[in-house]
Amino acid sequence: MKTVRLSRSLNWDIEKAAGNKYDSSNPAKEYPQDGMPTFIELGYQQKIDATLSHFKQTWGYDCPCNYVEKLVISSTAFTTDSDGNKTDDAYEQTFHLALPSQQVPTMLVKWGDEMRVKVKSDDSTFLECMDIKMFNDNREQAKRQYLFKIREVLGRFSTLNQLLKAAPYMKDVVPQDKLQKMHEKDDRSGRVTAQAELADNELSELREVLLEDALLGDN
Repeated sequence: MKTVRLSRSLNWDIEKAAGNKYDSSNPAKEYPQDGMPTFIELGYQQKIDATLSHFKQTWGYDCPCNYVEKLVISSTAFTTDSDGNKTDDAYEQTFHLALPSQQVPTMLVKWGDEMRVKVKSDDSTFLECMDIKMFNDNREQAKRQYLFKIREVLGRFSTLNQLLKAAPYMKDVVPQDKLQKMHEKDDRSGRVTAQAELADNELSELREVLLEDALLGDN
């Protein structure tokens, strides 16, 4: 069995594989993708139609419009303490939802294809997104702690052989080529013989110099 050093790159490969295993076992939650239910529920189409009609009546020409494919909702969110209770610290939180192409007044358009609107903090879609955000944030924090512990343990071993002897299950996050290399037969006798032949051939002149020096020393 050959000795495989736990190099920085190998440690990184192991940590990355361990992170992928974590993601498979603890997947993040997906945010709602369809913004049309919110668009309909909050009556935005009726408001847009009313705005276009009022604009034309007031100015005598059609309201400038753009087509959008995203609905960006924002509202006031609050931080929570370690017990999950809401604190007084408030901030604005936004979430992006997809829309089928909709024509809306340019005044509502941001970044080319986004319709940005403010919703109440108790809006059902906003609350759903906040719950998902909290779950994913907690999951990310747990993943960071998980990887930190793995990084600490890897730092205490100098070779893959030592690591797997202490924790055999780690083989599931070790690159296959490194495992194969470790299990290759380490033919030390053959290597020693080859090294001796190399020294004998390449250092013959040095041997002669040392021999002559020894003979002269005797005189």
